[in-house]
Amino acid sequence: MKVKALIVALCSAACFLAMNANAATMVVPGTADPWLANATVDNLGTPEPPDYAPGQSPVLAGWVAPGNTVSWLATGEAGHPGDVSGPSGALYSIISRTIGANNGINDLTAPICSLIGVWAYPGGGGIAFYMGASGTAVVPAGADQLFLGMMDGYGWANNIGQFDVTVNGVPDGALTISMLGLALTGLGWLRRKV
Repeated sequence: MKVKALIVALCSAACFLAMNANAATMVVPGTADPWLANATVDNLGTPEPPDYAPGQSPVLAGWVAPGNTVSWLATGEAGHPGDVSGPSGALYSIISRTIGANNGINDLTAPICSLIGVWAYPGGGGIAFYMGASGTAVVPAGADQLFLGMMDGYGWANNIGQFDVTVNGVPDGALTISMLGLALTGLGWLRRKV
Protein backbone atom coordinates (compact mmCIF):
# COMPACT_ATOMS: atom_id res chain seq x y z
CA MET A 1 0.00 0.00 0.00
CA LYS A 2 2.85 2.41 0.79
CA VAL A 3 4.40 1.82 -2.64
CA LYS A 4 1.05 2.50 -4.31
CA ALA A 5 0.62 5.77 -2.40
CA LEU A 6 4.18 6.80 -3.27
CA ILE A 7 3.64 6.12 -6.98
CA VAL A 8 0.37 8.06 -7.01
CA ALA A 9 2.10 10.99 -5.26
CA LEU A 10 5.00 10.94 -7.73
CA CYS A 11 2.63 10.77 -10.73
CA SER A 12 0.62 13.68 -9.34
CA ALA A 13 3.79 15.73 -8.83
CA ALA A 14 4.99 14.97 -12.38
CA CYS A 15 1.62 16.01 -13.83
CA PHE A 16 1.66 19.20 -11.76
CA LEU A 17 5.18 20.07 -12.96
CA ALA A 18 4.23 19.31 -16.56
CA MET A 19 1.22 21.59 -16.46
CA ASN A 20 2.98 24.40 -14.60
CA ALA A 21 6.32 24.49 -16.39
CA ASN A 22 6.58 28.12 -17.41
CA ALA A 23 10.09 28.77 -18.64
CA ALA A 24 11.80 27.84 -21.87
CA THR A 25 15.39 28.35 -22.97
CA MET A 26 16.26 28.41 -26.65
CA VAL A 27 18.85 29.41 -29.22
CA VAL A 28 17.80 32.12 -31.67
CA PRO A 29 20.15 32.19 -34.68
CA GLY A 30 20.96 35.44 -36.47
CA THR A 31 19.28 33.90 -39.53
CA ALA A 32 15.85 33.87 -37.79
CA ASP A 33 13.51 36.18 -39.79
CA PRO A 34 10.57 37.15 -37.53
CA TRP A 35 8.41 38.04 -40.53
CA LEU A 36 8.30 34.32 -41.37
CA ALA A 37 6.12 33.62 -38.31
CA ASN A 38 3.12 31.79 -39.82
CA ALA A 39 4.49 32.38 -43.35
CA THR A 40 6.72 30.67 -45.91
CA VAL A 41 8.50 33.52 -47.77
CA ASP A 42 9.71 37.05 -46.96
CA ASN A 43 11.83 39.78 -48.58
CA LEU A 44 10.67 39.37 -52.15
CA GLY A 45 12.06 42.18 -54.33
CA THR A 46 14.91 43.21 -52.01
CA PRO A 47 18.59 43.39 -53.02
CA GLU A 48 19.20 39.92 -51.51
CA PRO A 49 17.51 36.58 -52.23
CA PRO A 50 14.18 35.98 -50.45
CA ASP A 51 14.06 34.26 -47.06
CA TYR A 52 12.16 30.99 -46.87
CA ALA A 53 10.77 28.78 -44.12
CA PRO A 54 12.13 26.66 -42.61
CA GLY A 55 15.68 27.85 -43.43
CA GLN A 56 15.21 31.35 -42.00
CA SER A 57 12.20 30.65 -39.78
CA PRO A 58 11.95 32.42 -36.43
CA VAL A 59 12.14 30.34 -33.25
CA LEU A 60 8.86 29.43 -31.56
CA ALA A 61 9.32 30.43 -27.91
CA GLY A 62 6.00 28.87 -26.95
CA TRP A 63 2.26 29.10 -26.73
CA VAL A 64 0.92 32.08 -24.84
CA ALA A 65 -2.37 33.27 -23.35
CA PRO A 66 -3.68 36.83 -23.83
CA GLY A 67 -3.29 38.96 -20.70
CA ASN A 68 -0.42 36.89 -19.29
CA THR A 69 2.96 38.52 -18.65
CA VAL A 70 6.04 37.14 -20.39
CA SER A 71 9.60 38.07 -19.37
CA TRP A 72 12.94 37.26 -20.97
CA LEU A 73 16.69 37.41 -20.55
CA ALA A 74 18.99 37.11 -23.58
CA THR A 75 22.75 36.86 -24.07
CA GLY A 76 25.03 36.19 -27.05
CA GLU A 77 25.90 38.04 -30.24
CA ALA A 78 24.41 38.00 -33.73
CA GLY A 79 24.37 40.13 -36.84
CA HIS A 80 25.97 40.55 -40.22
CA PRO A 81 29.59 39.57 -40.77
CA GLY A 82 31.49 42.59 -39.43
CA ASP A 83 28.41 44.11 -37.74
CA VAL A 84 27.66 41.91 -34.72
CA SER A 85 26.05 43.04 -31.47
CA GLY A 86 24.31 41.76 -28.36
CA PRO A 87 20.54 41.26 -28.02
CA SER A 88 19.91 45.00 -27.49
CA GLY A 89 21.26 45.59 -30.99
CA ALA A 90 23.49 48.25 -32.49
CA LEU A 91 21.97 51.31 -30.80
CA TYR A 92 23.79 53.62 -33.24
CA SER A 93 21.78 52.16 -36.15
CA ILE A 94 17.99 52.25 -35.77
CA ILE A 95 16.31 50.82 -38.87
CA SER A 96 12.99 49.81 -40.41
CA ARG A 97 12.46 46.99 -42.88
CA THR A 98 13.14 47.78 -46.53
CA ILE A 99 9.74 46.42 -47.66
CA GLY A 100 7.81 47.44 -44.55
CA ALA A 101 5.00 45.29 -43.17
CA ASN A 102 4.72 41.81 -44.64
CA ASN A 103 2.85 38.55 -44.07
CA GLY A 104 0.32 40.33 -41.87
CA ILE A 105 3.06 41.48 -39.48
CA ASN A 106 3.67 45.20 -38.91
CA ASP A 107 6.84 47.06 -39.84
CA LEU A 108 9.14 47.79 -36.93
CA THR A 109 11.75 50.46 -36.21
CA ALA A 110 14.42 49.04 -33.88
CA PRO A 111 18.18 48.73 -33.47
CA ILE A 112 19.68 46.54 -36.18
CA CYS A 113 20.77 43.07 -34.99
CA SER A 114 18.54 43.25 -31.89
CA LEU A 115 16.34 40.49 -30.49
CA ILE A 116 12.72 41.01 -31.52
CA GLY A 117 9.54 39.05 -30.98
CA VAL A 118 6.29 38.48 -32.82
CA TRP A 119 2.98 37.84 -31.08
CA ALA A 120 1.40 35.54 -33.67
CA TYR A 121 -2.31 35.03 -34.30
CA PRO A 122 -3.99 31.68 -35.06
CA GLY A 123 -5.14 32.75 -38.55
CA GLY A 124 -1.77 34.27 -39.51
CA GLY A 125 -0.10 37.61 -39.03
CA GLY A 126 1.03 39.17 -35.80
CA ILE A 127 2.63 42.06 -33.96
CA ALA A 128 6.41 42.55 -34.11
CA PHE A 129 8.02 44.25 -31.11
CA TYR A 130 11.50 45.11 -29.79
CA MET A 131 12.72 42.83 -27.00
CA GLY A 132 16.42 43.57 -26.44
CA ALA A 133 18.47 41.86 -23.73
CA SER A 134 15.73 41.74 -21.09
CA GLY A 135 12.23 42.91 -20.35
CA THR A 136 8.58 42.04 -19.82
CA ALA A 137 5.47 42.32 -21.99
CA VAL A 138 1.79 41.47 -21.72
CA VAL A 139 0.42 39.11 -24.36
CA PRO A 140 -2.07 41.06 -26.53
CA ALA A 141 -5.64 39.95 -27.17
CA GLY A 142 -5.93 37.22 -29.78
CA ALA A 143 -2.24 36.17 -29.78
CA ASP A 144 -1.49 32.52 -29.13
CA GLN A 145 2.24 32.12 -29.91
CA LEU A 146 5.49 34.00 -29.37
CA PHE A 147 8.20 33.81 -32.06
CA LEU A 148 11.76 35.16 -31.70
CA GLY A 149 14.15 36.48 -34.33
CA MET A 150 16.69 39.17 -35.14
CA MET A 151 16.01 42.67 -36.49
CA ASP A 152 17.31 43.29 -40.00
CA GLY A 153 16.30 45.40 -42.97
CA TYR A 154 16.17 42.44 -45.38
CA GLY A 155 17.96 39.18 -46.14
CA TRP A 156 18.55 37.09 -43.02
CA ALA A 157 20.32 34.16 -44.75
CA ASN A 158 23.81 35.71 -44.52
CA ASN A 159 23.58 36.60 -40.81
CA ILE A 160 25.83 34.98 -38.21
CA GLY A 161 25.82 34.27 -34.47
CA GLN A 162 23.02 33.53 -32.06
CA PHE A 163 21.19 34.71 -28.97
CA ASP A 164 20.57 32.40 -26.02
CA VAL A 165 17.17 33.37 -24.65
CA THR A 166 15.25 32.27 -21.56
CA VAL A 167 11.56 33.17 -21.69
CA ASN A 168 9.36 32.97 -18.59
CA GLY A 169 5.62 32.66 -19.02
CA VAL A 170 5.68 30.02 -21.76
CA PRO A 171 5.74 26.26 -21.25
CA ASP A 172 8.99 24.38 -21.86
CA GLY A 173 7.88 21.69 -24.28
CA ALA A 174 10.71 19.26 -23.43
CA LEU A 175 10.03 19.46 -19.69
CA THR A 176 6.28 19.14 -20.19
CA ILE A 177 6.65 16.03 -22.36
CA SER A 178 9.16 14.37 -20.03
CA MET A 179 7.05 15.00 -16.92
CA LEU A 180 3.90 13.68 -18.61
CA GLY A 181 5.88 10.65 -19.80
CA LEU A 182 7.07 10.00 -16.25
CA ALA A 183 3.53 10.26 -14.92
CA LEU A 184 2.13 7.89 -17.54
CA THR A 185 4.94 5.37 -16.95
CA GLY A 186 4.24 5.40 -13.23
CA LEU A 187 0.51 4.95 -13.75
CA GLY A 188 1.15 2.09 -16.19
CA TRP A 189 3.42 0.36 -13.68
CA LEU A 190 0.85 0.89 -10.93
CA ARG A 191 -1.93 -0.58 -13.08
CA ARG A 192 0.10 -3.74 -13.69
CA LYS A 193 0.74 -4.19 -9.96
CA VAL A 194 -2.88 -3.75 -8.86
